[in-house]
Amino acid sequence: MYRLSKIATLTTLALFINACQTPQGTQVQRSSEVPIPASFDKAKAAQGSQEITQWWQNWHDPLLSQLITQGLQNSYDIRIAESRLKEAMAISRLANANLGPQAGIGGSVGIGTGSVEPSKDGKLYDFISNTPIPLPGVSDLYDRRDVNAGYASVGFSASWEPDIFGQKQSDADAAYYAAMGMQEKIYGAQLLVANQIAEHYLAARAAEQRQQIAAQNIATLTRYERYVKGRFNAGDVSIQEVNNIQSKLNAARAKMSTLQAERDAHARSIAVLTGQTPQGFVLPKASNNILATQPQAPSGQTPPGLLERRPDIRAYASQIRAYSAKLASAEADLLPRFSINFLGQGGRIELDSDAPDLKGWGSLLSVGINVPIFTNGRIEANIEGADARLQTALLEYDKSILQALGEVDSAYQTHHALDEQNALLNTAYQHAQKRASDAEKLFRYGHQTLDKALDAQIEFEQIQELMVDSQLARANMLLNIYKALGGGWQPTFYTTNFLPSLN
Repeated sequence: MYRLSKIATLTTLALFINACQTPQGTQVQRSSEVPIPASFDKAKAAQGSQEITQWWQNWHDPLLSQLITQGLQNSYDIRIAESRLKEAMAISRLANANLGPQAGIGGSVGIGTGSVEPSKDGKLYDFISNTPIPLPGVSDLYDRRDVNAGYASVGFSASWEPDIFGQKQSDADAAYYAAMGMQEKIYGAQLLVANQIAEHYLAARAAEQRQQIAAQNIATLTRYERYVKGRFNAGDVSIQEVNNIQSKLNAARAKMSTLQAERDAHARSIAVLTGQTPQGFVLPKASNNILATQPQAPSGQTPPGLLERRPDIRAYASQIRAYSAKLASAEADLLPRFSINFLGQGGRIELDSDAPDLKGWGSLLSVGINVPIFTNGRIEANIEGADARLQTALLEYDKSILQALGEVDSAYQTHHALDEQNALLNTAYQHAQKRASDAEKLFRYGHQTLDKALDAQIEFEQIQELMVDSQLARANMLLNIYKALGGGWQPTFYTTNFLPSLN
């Protein structure tokens, strides 16, 4: 008996020493196959600020910066992502808790009642009859009698499954990287909220400018209508020309009526994104023409920096690590599992007689091992499925890199093209403005008719509207560059964990 106890003790000690060593988890390393270029093809001409973490500061619009700051603090999309991260972090702590031992204390108390009547031909009766010394509380058992007893017990139990081959550590790693993936969801939500607030803000400002142009156009067409009606009354033009100008005037008025609704819809979207009630939200009028004073495209951006900054790519990197850990955990199912259990329990029984109380203590220590021999292919199928999920995650990671690289260069190229378009439209705008001014002067000095001056003014207003559309398109493409580069998010208070790329 002593020899068996010694063997159990030595085995337990060996397992304890081995398990106390920090298990690393049998992580399966995977890397991306996408070659990362050193630079973007279409970003070389960019001359803007390299700072894109808070890119809205480059627009020098205090109200825009204030709205984005409010959105990053109050957006429900971000708060939902933060709540999901808390859940993932709790799951991660749960997985880590499984690495250590489990212990507990239990107890019970109770009262029992019964009656005792020894059989005349029983051994207990013979024993009591032949006892020379009376037994307190027992010799009375010649006759039937009731007995009341109270009992109490308390016990301590502990169990531990040492992580010899790193399966539990792999499970903890998988939960950790899953939580890091949820952290990237927060960053992605921040990026999108900032971008969407800016989109609606710029669209609202564009709608305001279109309202001004539409009001000018209505005034011009109203003046034109009076002129054509006067000429019609004089018999110089037909009724078709009157109807034509009235049709244009009605169309301009109809357009004017929808521009306010468009502007207000963008304002309500900003309210929702900043966590405010849309009803009663007021977007102040612009103090400056933000579309005419846009910053340049950000310079100094590189593909390696893109991999470090894009939240979606970082999330895919976390997913690969999580699936790699799950594969390692699945493979560990092929290896033996050890367990250490301890049980200690003591108790006391009290009788309502003169018999002595019963009390005592017992303990049990056991060491176990479980070796899989036949599982009907369950473990192998689980490993195969875990490997397939890992390979899928790696393919999704590579795909996201290729898409991101393409998005950045496409955004830069389109922004450059819109830069050229804006420059050409600006030249046309200046020419049309001068032509309209000259035509008005020629009319006033009697060198040409009013319709020529009004035609020049209408053409100028049309170019004005084209200019606003082009400026808004350029501004939105600049926002696309920021988004494609992964700008617009800041580390949260949860963690500043940085996941390097898998390349």
